[in-house]
Amino acid sequence: MNILWPFTFFSFFSINAVAQSFEVDQIQQLYRPRLKLETKHVFDSGIQDTTGLFNQTDANVAFTFPLKTKISADLKLDLSSLKVKDILQNSIRLKASQTMGLLKVGGRQSYFGFDSIPEKQFMNVTAGFLGVRLTRKYRVLFWSAAVNLSEETRVISSTIPRASAIIGQMHVRGLRKNFFYGLMLAYSDGLFLPAPFFGGSEPIGEKFIFNYTLPVQMNLQYKASQQMRLAIGVSAEGYRTGIQFHGKRLNMNYTSGNLYGNMRLKFSKTFLLKAEAGYVIYQALRYDQFAQYKNVYRLSPGPYGQIGIQVLFGKSIWEKVSEGFLQNIN
Repeated sequence: MNILWPFTFFSFFSINAVAQSFEVDQIQQLYRPRLKLETKHVFDSGIQDTTGLFNQTDANVAFTFPLKTKISADLKLDLSSLKVKDILQNSIRLKASQTMGLLKVGGRQSYFGFDSIPEKQFMNVTAGFLGVRLTRKYRVLFWSAAVNLSEETRVISSTIPRASAIIGQMHVRGLRKNFFYGLMLAYSDGLFLPAPFFGGSEPIGEKFIFNYTLPVQMNLQYKASQQMRLAIGVSAEGYRTGIQFHGKRLNMNYTSGNLYGNMRLKFSKTFLLKAEAGYVIYQALRYDQFAQYKNVYRLSPGPYGQIGIQVLFGKSIWEKVSEGFLQNIN
């Protein structure tokens, strides 16, 4: 069991990173430079077989910024096939690619009621690149590569870097319909682990969309107005960090399963607010095995709240493609 656990956890955590990085209901904003600020609080939860409590508060700032953009668009009528789909595909020549940088800095304050020093502070930094390219068949190839440092402040001098990469492809089937798939690769503490993922968006009538990123996220989204979206769903989350445990630096894994409801409110083309409330139906802490000490702590269910704001900069790559195409045919 101890041998299989790291593989199970990393696959779980890696795909969750995909879900967070490529939210299918925010495709247009995904390839647009932005500043994202968010905070999340997990309220007091009991710890199995102890009288202690667990809670944690996260705060993160992420900035994505353009590094290189290439766009060309042209229209040359090709009637070699009279099918409308073939005419459009053969006549419209679009080439687009964009590479962006990513920098994310965050902190976490947690309370471990079973520990002799219950209050702990963690720091994490992520830096990397992400990119997108429109293929000839109008599919979207996306990728990312990043390095992460995550440690408790007491062992920050012993930081061990971790790395991850994503590659995938999206098939666009309309303004609201698409599906995507790919592979997440994670490296940490000598382990190199792959994790496949599959997801998409499926319209249900005019107001609803079913979004999914398997196996870690599903939600049903409702378009309340042009500016507001409401959603209910289930998600799986997790993280891995260094921590001091009985005087030794070990790795700690936190995993959770959530039921949630959220609201996205777009104030303008620049500002987007997201507020979420939910219930953690499963959560657990697992440490590396060390001597005779207990290394697994089951936590009782409990509520959580999250709020975030995004500041969007410039135009998305799709808007730039449209402008380039219109300029070429005018």
